Amino acid sequence: IRSAPAGPRPSTPSAGTAPGTDTGPTVLARTCSRGHVNPPTAAACRFCGVELSGDPQPVPRPSLGLMRLSTGAVYELDRNIIIGRQPSASRVAGAQLPRMVQVPSDSGDISRSHAEVRLEGWHVMLRDLFSTNGTVLIRDGALPRRLAQGETAILLDGDVAELGDGVTLRFEGLA
Repeated sequence: IRSAPAGPRPSTPSAGTAPGTDTGPTVLARTCSRGHVNPPTAAACRFCGVELSGDPQPVPRPSLGLMRLSTGAVYELDRNIIIGRQPSASRVAGAQLPRMVQVPSDSGDISRSHAEVRLEGWHVMLRDLFSTNGTVLIRDGALPRRLAQGETAILLDGDVAELGDGVTLRFEGLA
């Protein structure tokens, strides 16, 4: 299991990667004078607070935050993720394979491929993958909501998803 350090970080090209050679998804973004990538509607940098100027430009999509599991594992939101007892991807859209995150389910409440975290543009979305026992979205200031089978919801910073068997996913650092 690959864990990421706590807290979102600015995205920078990998060492040895020439600019413009990234084959991953791109987004329109405003970049501050320190190189931090921000949503195109941002007026100030979400990392350092510097005022942003200029028009948005296409850039490789940065990490969109973190997913913290109740098991203690932490995953960077840099690609799609499928979560379940024995997750698998039967059909994959795009060139990048999703990350498979296996979670314990002693009573079998969690389906093999239970839920998907999908990144689209600057949005992080949660989709129930037709799980047997459902996925519950918990948001501050709202009643818990069970997603219908196959339903997708846009996530906000601090949202929690309950999968069953005490397994939860907390989403942090979302733009």
